[in-house]
Amino acid sequence: MGTMGLREIDGLWAAARSVEVRPVGPDEQVRSAMVGDAGEIAELAGLLEVDGTAGGFVCMCFGDVTFTVRGELGKVLGVLTLHLGSGLDWSTWGGQLPLIRPEELSRWLVGRRIVAG
Repeated sequence: MGTMGLREIDGLWAAARSVEVRPVGPDEQVRSAMVGDAGEIAELAGLLEVDGTAGGFVCMCFGDVTFTVRGELGKVLGVLTLHLGSGLDWSTWGGQLPLIRPEELSRWLVGRRIVAG
């Protein structure tokens, strides 16, 4: 994973106007959330920061949580997929990369009831 992919993710977050955070799969104990405040989007972008020096890992599962990043007029700019315990995937990267702050992201997700605690 080169620095180009990291620069592209910076552009994704700069253009973001909202982020839909949705658990993958049915679970009555969890729910989706919409993040639309610029400060909350910046916080979430920081929690989703990855280690770009690590090699990408590809698995065949659907992941655990999706982050649909939308720009002006709700246009989908990108979809990031969190694989709990392993990393974050974005099609531009060609595989999962490890999160820098996985525990903080887990607390954020549990606090919003997006994943069960």
